[in-house]
Amino acid sequence: MPPALRRNLPLIITLVMMPLVYFAFERLVSDVATRVRYALRNEAARMHLLREDTRVMTIRPNGWPDGCRAGSTYRLVLSPYKGNKQVPAADIDVHCAGGRHHYWTGTELIVPAELAVEKGPDDEVRITLRRTPAGIEIVDLK
Repeated sequence: MPPALRRNLPLIITLVMMPLVYFAFERLVSDVATRVRYALRNEAARMHLLREDTRVMTIRPNGWPDGCRAGSTYRLVLSPYKGNKQVPAADIDVHCAGGRHHYWTGTELIVPAELAVEKGPDDEVRITLRRTPAGIEIVDLK
């Protein structure tokens, strides 16, 4: 191994591991709605970076930790900004079957009309994003 590589190996390992640790930590401290929010944020950033006009993303947000009970279905609802909040943000609501848990967060992306879908515990959620003059909109949820 060349001396320069040997000398910089700890730095290289640290730089490679930092994103992995960040995303693992983000997953450990987030609930179902927040995982949807993070995925939307990341996909919107990819759209900007790649200059895409439309992007379809798939996620499985329900899971450990802080997801709906094992085996339960859930309803994901994305709704437009309704006002009365300090930060104008669309709503992301997750209602777990049985009414035991409800998770909520917001997203800076535009939701022009309410979108909702019911999913099983391990089902994928498909969300379509589209660039418009007003910003990035969430246009479909399946």
